Amino acid sequence: MRHSLGPLMSPVLLMLILAAGLATAQPSYYDAGVSACVPGAGYDHFPFCNTSMPLADRVHDLISRIPDGVKPNLLTARGHLKSRGRQALPELGVPSYYWGTNCIHSSMSANCTKDGRCSTSFPSGPSWSATFDRNVMRSMAAVVGRETRAFFNLGNFTDNGRNGMGLDCWGPVANINRDPRWGRHGEGGTEDPFLMGQLGVAWTKGLQEGEDQRYIQVAVTIKHFDANSLEGGAAADQGYDRHNFSANISKYLLADYYWPAFRASIKLGKAKGVMCSYNSVNGIPVCLDPLMKAARAAWGFDGYVTSDSDAVSDAWRRHHYVKSAAEASCLALKHGQCDIDSGNTYYDHLLEGVKAGHCSMEDINRALFNTLRLRFELGLFDPIKDQPYWMLGQGDIGTDEAKELNLIAALESLVLISNPGILPLKAGQRLAVLGPHGNASMDLIQVDTGVVCPPSPSAHAGEWQAEAADAGQFYCVRTPYQAIQETNGKNGTTTYVRGCDLSDELPGGFQQALAAAKLADVVILGLGISERETLDPKFMEREAHDRDRIDLPPVQQQLANYIIALGKPTVIFLLNGGMVAVEDFMNKKNVALIEAFYPGMEGANALAQSIFGIANRWGRMPYTVYHSNWTKHNSMLDHDVTHQRTYRYGADAVVPFGFGLSLSTFRLAFASAPTATLPLAYGSDGAVLETVEVEIRLDAVPEAWKQYRLNWDSQTGCPSSEFADATHDATWGHW
Repeated sequence: MRHSLGPLMSPVLLMLILAAGLATAQPSYYDAGVSACVPGAGYDHFPFCNTSMPLADRVHDLISRIPDGVKPNLLTARGHLKSRGRQALPELGVPSYYWGTNCIHSSMSANCTKDGRCSTSFPSGPSWSATFDRNVMRSMAAVVGRETRAFFNLGNFTDNGRNGMGLDCWGPVANINRDPRWGRHGEGGTEDPFLMGQLGVAWTKGLQEGEDQRYIQVAVTIKHFDANSLEGGAAADQGYDRHNFSANISKYLLADYYWPAFRASIKLGKAKGVMCSYNSVNGIPVCLDPLMKAARAAWGFDGYVTSDSDAVSDAWRRHHYVKSAAEASCLALKHGQCDIDSGNTYYDHLLEGVKAGHCSMEDINRALFNTLRLRFELGLFDPIKDQPYWMLGQGDIGTDEAKELNLIAALESLVLISNPGILPLKAGQRLAVLGPHGNASMDLIQVDTGVVCPPSPSAHAGEWQAEAADAGQFYCVRTPYQAIQETNGKNGTTTYVRGCDLSDELPGGFQQALAAAKLADVVILGLGISERETLDPKFMEREAHDRDRIDLPPVQQQLANYIIALGKPTVIFLLNGGMVAVEDFMNKKNVALIEAFYPGMEGANALAQSIFGIANRWGRMPYTVYHSNWTKHNSMLDHDVTHQRTYRYGADAVVPFGFGLSLSTFRLAFASAPTATLPLAYGSDGAVLETVEVEIRLDAVPEAWKQYRLNWDSQTGCPSSEFADATHDATWGHW
């Protein structure tokens, strides 16, 4: 477990976050069309509104009252009709419901409130993993869940509440880091299946479990099941993208590498939702594969399954696995246990499939049961007066406690890769901040985010709502240059020169950067990549596009070479989701290197505090950093990770998984445990500071590896031990 300098994010702070805004007044729109069974509205006499009945009986009663012709629309994620009531059942008093509120590192579909409160935008997925801190992971997810509930109550989503945005969060991304070129590493997390599983568990518990144990706060939807780590781009010249690719994977690797994160999220976290992916595995489109049906039995999964955006259509249009949309719809529903279609294939063809005998109304009713039961479990069919979740509002969004947590998470996620005595910097020096990310704002934040900044002060009242829906505003995000300038103090001078764009030269850029560097005591260089679509696709990552190359764009490498050659102390920080090759910066006597990922709204403050030694809470690499020529010898199509991919299978690393330095020095000592002796790392003040990875072979079970985990009690600061058998639960691994 991660234990870092300063106070840990403890259950005490988590409770403060949960308690923030409890005094908020009940939302004024009790009957605003998001709750069913509203007293006095004329529909609460139906048996499904009777809270004394068993939940299953209530759900079955509701299903029995829904005409068959309406049911496919209820299994369509966003409803077919482009109107406010597109999924509503007005004759039963049941409002519309929207499946697909994305939650990757914030409440993505959320607007800002009229008093200027926006959803908290936390660091990206790899940053979460880099903390190795389950308390922080869960606390961040709790904030996302709480804010999503508050926005739901306010009707303040980017569609202005027209379609009843739902309480099922589509996230987190639990796909494993198989290949560094994958375009969605900014959403993902790590190459280690156990660590990814722990992130999934933390996400699930944080989102779903709030102060009212009777109901789910927000339903998690773990995505994308499974082996979804190819978008298109790097494999496009071979005719493949995420819609038509079939990953060939052995049963062993599915169980050992690709499934554990989903299994942990379901078995340990009790995840209520899973998204099936576009791709096929071993020739079968995942949304039609009986694997999820088996998972319901083997893993105890009792939630709902949604397709990725019309992945059901891909089964016949792109994979050519079946001959018609009707057959694809029925096989997805019956074999794949896919309850919700994020597209219109169910709406247009499901009843056609029933008529052809591919599936039955019983199959449709089973899917309806899974989805409607979740809405009941969210408290959407019960009186709201005594439900704390319905009391959440503006005061629970963007709280000071959430901002404090955001900074802690960013601090714990930065990885110090090299430091030849350059850090920490002293304030009051002449600093030159250079590079395309030196003054970044938008690129600090992974793109799957809610509105980050409220409308600019110039917006007129009538323009407020439209402008708030524009998530492109980042004027309120502090940049690294701004944070470094402030931290350097009035006695120092801090200048900024861009030098070059992310993938293009600027007229006179190199000369201006060199001139500023020559006048400086220390140079701070912001480099990396981006998820913006307008940049060089060979180097940039994003959804639906994989990179061709994993090195820096040549123009940035050239700028860095010029600056390093000056011999000045140079601090390089990188912004990226997937790894960027850094071999040219390693073992340089004048270069300190920081991996920052996409560090979120507080990323610049975290960088400045860490660079100047105000904070010392560094993270660890959540994936292997390969040599830049790695892509020449490894196919994007190869899903066999035993081919020297990741630290588990002998990857040749420039920076290994789990690596990370600190500004402290450590000594190893031994502490006795009931069944084993573990080395612990002590800092100069005597506190246990460092993560130590230990693997123990038990002779009593020769064919099994057992893992000794060190659990940290954040209340007492005392360690406790626990054995877990990897043979019986595939979620166990290194920790």
